Amino acid sequence: MDRRGFLSTAAACSVVTASAGRARAQTLSRFSDAIRYSADRGGATFLVARHGVIMGEEYHVAMAQARWPIGTGTRMFAPLLAASLAEDRLLSLDEPVAMTLGDWGLHPLKSTMSIRSLLSGASGIAFERRGPRDLATALALEPSDPPGVRFHDDAAPYVLFAEIARRKLEAAGRGSDPARYLTERTLLPIGCVPIGWTRMPDGAPRFDDGAAVSARGWAQAGELFRREGVWRAQQLADDSTLREALRGSFAESRAGFGLWLAAPSNGSRQPPELDSDLWRGQSPAPVDLAMAAGDGGQRLYLSQSMGLVIVRQAEPGARANWSDAEFLRLVWQGL
Repeated sequence: MDRRGFLSTAAACSVVTASAGRARAQTLSRFSDAIRYSADRGGATFLVARHGVIMGEEYHVAMAQARWPIGTGTRMFAPLLAASLAEDRLLSLDEPVAMTLGDWGLHPLKSTMSIRSLLSGASGIAFERRGPRDLATALALEPSDPPGVRFHDDAAPYVLFAEIARRKLEAAGRGSDPARYLTERTLLPIGCVPIGWTRMPDGAPRFDDGAAVSARGWAQAGELFRREGVWRAQQLADDSTLREALRGSFAESRAGFGLWLAAPSNGSRQPPELDSDLWRGQSPAPVDLAMAAGDGGQRLYLSQSMGLVIVRQAEPGARANWSDAEFLRLVWQGL
């Protein structure tokens, strides 16, 4: 489909319920096994939407508008921030990080690092396991590898990217709070509410694991991602940035920008650092499935080919044995 045709058919880019009674009946009859599986493992919310229409929805211990911390599932908001900045012509994926973090221009490896390599986890930058995790520490980190060689599932790139966004916004006269910019510019217009952000001691928002959001709000963010930034027939976030976020890198084909991908391994010896059986189990998920994941089974799954967005949130501290492959198998029974 050409771009004009895509825009015209994406005018209603929102997750909506056809009717409360119908949605409830569909939930109980079509997704009861998946709902039970989630609830038995500390599940708080469950939502399945297809082409923007809720097919099933259940709240085990909360109201629909309750916010739940999603842990490292927060990381999917970093590419949404990047796509918003790119649409406003404040950022490009291939620009050097040193263009904003000026001191890095004198470093033989840091000077070659791009925004793309930072967001992909292949920059070579990672915190020490037991060391401090603040901005000053992140800025002083030495790369363990040249960019593009090795994947690290680590908080440091998100701390650095939040600082890059802050400096770019401040220089453009757009404020100095990346979370507020993203919320007001992109998330509120699509209905990704309520959402809150925990912050570091210096006030910087935590894009590594700091968001708390409702199930419907998270689903709206996933729907915007799935539709490549289109909202009400307008390009709200840069489409090319969001497409790149759903592609793996040479260092790790199973990781995008803040998202895990169901794509097969590219032969890298290092497996994804996420504790998941998405790649090992007999999952029915298509190869274009992307997953935002937090501890305890906080999950958002999206598939462009199937038009799907699936949200599952869990109570804080839920540690029961969680299987992405089994949960998706049960969801697929109801599709």
